Amino acid sequence: MIDLNTLIAIFIFITGACIGSFLNVVALRGLSGESIVFPPSKCPKCNNKLNWYTNIPIVSYCFLGGKCQFCKEHISLQYPIVEFLNAALYLFCFLTFGYTAKTLFLCVLISLFLVIAITDFKESVVIDAHTYVIIALGLIYNLCPFGEVGFVQSILGILVGALFFEAIARIGYLFAGTRAFGEGDTLIAMGIGAFFGWKMLFVIIFMSIILQAVLTLPMLFYKAIKEKAYKSAVAYIVLVFCVVLVWAFREFGVYNIFPLILILLLLVCAMLLWALCTILADMQNKKETNNFLYLPFGPALVLAGLITVFFQSAIVEFIKNVFFL
Repeated sequence: MIDLNTLIAIFIFITGACIGSFLNVVALRGLSGESIVFPPSKCPKCNNKLNWYTNIPIVSYCFLGGKCQFCKEHISLQYPIVEFLNAALYLFCFLTFGYTAKTLFLCVLISLFLVIAITDFKESVVIDAHTYVIIALGLIYNLCPFGEVGFVQSILGILVGALFFEAIARIGYLFAGTRAFGEGDTLIAMGIGAFFGWKMLFVIIFMSIILQAVLTLPMLFYKAIKEKAYKSAVAYIVLVFCVVLVWAFREFGVYNIFPLILILLLLVCAMLLWALCTILADMQNKKETNNFLYLPFGPALVLAGLITVFFQSAIVEFIKNVFFL
């Protein structure tokens, strides 16, 4: 016989999947400017109204073979992926934080993060209203006893997020003649600061930069090879190699072999300097030819925020160990 906790977990997963289906509507209609209420769910290709049995989260996609029942056009994988992700994250949130008001707040935050990731990834657009809700929710969250940092730190998180991101964004004018980040990214940072405070905000930004690099460098390397810019391709490889080598120095404790490590560090510095100069020259060339590869930063930022929702304590402990704090 299924116990009560299992039944509740199944209910939460199903609820998360249904809300995930609605998130697709919120994101896509937010981009198109349509109402999220009317008209009812329809095929984006043939505009036929969907029957209820073809609109069941995850199940209908599998049942229809990923095709519209009317026009037989392929349905984007985005729909079942978002439905499943929201359901799985709701369930994980429940299993982590239990029957608490904190779980409700974090489930709302998770859904808003997913909507922002969808719009930013698809159209490089962050809809302001979604971020305003996160900022307000973060302030209310930290007024409650279960809040992470307290109301004052929440306010500071908003201010630091705005000032820091706007300052960094304007550095882009020096290299690319445009902002390094969009204004939407500043609003996301403010929302994250509202929830987690200014100190954790910097950790999340650092994590998001790493995530963005992991996603971007392979694409930049592929683009350089495709354009036969082999010098730039080598520079990306050298950059990754230097990072891995420095990590290896730290991980395996070879700093005590002083003469060898000094030579290696000088070599790494020289390689790193060459790689950075090559990459900056390549960026300048792309600025002149308007041939930039642009990947939105918002998805990496919200992914780092999602990781922090569940593993904040582990992240803080890891940072203390790495930096000897």
